[in-house]
Amino acid sequence: MVILKVSYRVRLHNLTEFEELFRSRLMPLIQQHQLPFRGLCRAIVGNAGEYLELWEFASMVDFEQSWKKLMADSRVIEILKTTGPMVEDENYALFEPVI
Repeated sequence: MVILKVSYRVRLHNLTEFEELFRSRLMPLIQQHQLPFRGLCRAIVGNAGEYLELWEFASMVDFEQSWKKLMADSRVIEILKTTGPMVEDENYALFEPVI
């Protein structure tokens, strides 16, 4: 198993629009691609506008194939053109279980 953690900040004046775009446009595509998305969380204490996405993949091969397929989807590319300017400080990390 491989866990993908994506963290970023969304500018405060874009929070509502960002969440609505994620929920209404991106989530259906994630589901259509049958990706193992585990959740989108927003910080309630700490950095304002900080978000965390968690994804769980069966293996590195699964991650590489699934992620490339999602990022190549023209509909996802269009959504990212809209959400991209709202987001800053993106960080991606892959984790593997040790216990």
